[in-house]
Amino acid sequence: MAGKIAVGLDIGTTTISAVVLDLTEGRVLAVRNLPGQTDIPSEKPWEHRQDPAILREKAVSLLNGLLDTYEGVCSIGVTGQMHGILYTTDTGRALSPLYTWQDGLAGLGSPSACDMIREKTGYRTSAGYGLATHYALSLLGEVPVGVYLCTIMDWIVMGLCGLSKPIIHATNAASLGLYRLTEDQFDEKALANLGLDAEMLPAVTNRCQTVGTYRGIPVSAAIGDNQAAFLGSVKTPENTVLVNIGTGSQISLLCGRDVPVSEGAVETRPFGETKRLLSGSGLCGGRAYALLEGFFRKYALAAGIPAGEQYETMNRLAMQGLQNQKILPVRTTFCGTREDPALRGQITDIGEDDLTPEGLCAGVLSGMAEELYAMYRSMPHGHITSMTASGNAVRKNPVLQQILGNTFGLPLQIPEHTEEAAFGAALFGAQAAGAGDLSHCIQYQNI
Repeated sequence: MAGKIAVGLDIGTTTISAVVLDLTEGRVLAVRNLPGQTDIPSEKPWEHRQDPAILREKAVSLLNGLLDTYEGVCSIGVTGQMHGILYTTDTGRALSPLYTWQDGLAGLGSPSACDMIREKTGYRTSAGYGLATHYALSLLGEVPVGVYLCTIMDWIVMGLCGLSKPIIHATNAASLGLYRLTEDQFDEKALANLGLDAEMLPAVTNRCQTVGTYRGIPVSAAIGDNQAAFLGSVKTPENTVLVNIGTGSQISLLCGRDVPVSEGAVETRPFGETKRLLSGSGLCGGRAYALLEGFFRKYALAAGIPAGEQYETMNRLAMQGLQNQKILPVRTTFCGTREDPALRGQITDIGEDDLTPEGLCAGVLSGMAEELYAMYRSMPHGHITSMTASGNAVRKNPVLQQILGNTFGLPLQIPEHTEEAAFGAALFGAQAAGAGDLSHCIQYQNI
């Protein structure tokens, strides 16, 4: 490989991030973040759509700034928010907004598009999954004619490399739904049963490969942020479970290709040519704690107190609740679940001595951990001996770190580097361009 520096981009839901990694020393040279600020305003609460042109402009500007600053860049890797789709021409012009993973169109009505997909194909999909959104749009007659659909990161890679058709990695393809995991391809029979044209779908690869170049630098196929975060966080994947808590939350562990394919609370996802990733997702995740922070902030404003960010106070209260064993039982499914979007959170077993700020703060954090632990119990985890935790919600909160360790009964590791998905994209891009073993790049904090 010419050069010894890799760049990774993460096109997130709220933030675009980049990591510059020295492959020889395993050292992060730079981390950059830009706020997304691309949401398209809507009066419909179920609509969650973003402007792809602004996302691409921000991502390319960020990338160009790094390439102008650092010499010897040998590879570019890209990851980003899974499940969502947009429509594009063969010249790379977007013909639609980005319908994100949070978009609820496919869950509307009775029967909903998701209900109809299950009835006609047997596949269980959730609102926000790209092909469920695509089917819902087709029922409304709102699908552009003669175009392709792909994820936001496929589209950005398509533009960087000047491709006439998007290429989608299996990690992203499976996230759209109607995907045959055993064959690593979309289920064309299921698509036909729904009256959907398979020609609109991008070409699929499950390999760690480059798909073109940008400014003479190899660019790999974009991978899903779940798999990228696993790559960028876990040093010994065969015996480690990964917990990631950000806007949402996820729990992931590695398994062989022979594991039974599952859907629902725990999904079996692609992970290269020989492995699978078991993954469970919480829709609310770290947003549960953010909702509580908003509650306390509103109270402070109503009381005439200058209301800045409340997390430091909340963390102090949560530690008191943990130490005093005053933890309210909280189910943090405030946004529902993939299996039951209508499900809501609960606070139970409240006695006259239990309704305290410290009990509520500790209870929400414990509820976040318990939701993931319930998924972990349903996975084949007998070989797991350690846990890696990533995401800002964990990194910035020692109380949550302690609760996770207690809940899972495993020693906890936190990567030294931040932006784990962008870091993983950098590793994937480097490996696609010919790098060897890069496990030395992952180091953990002392906690």
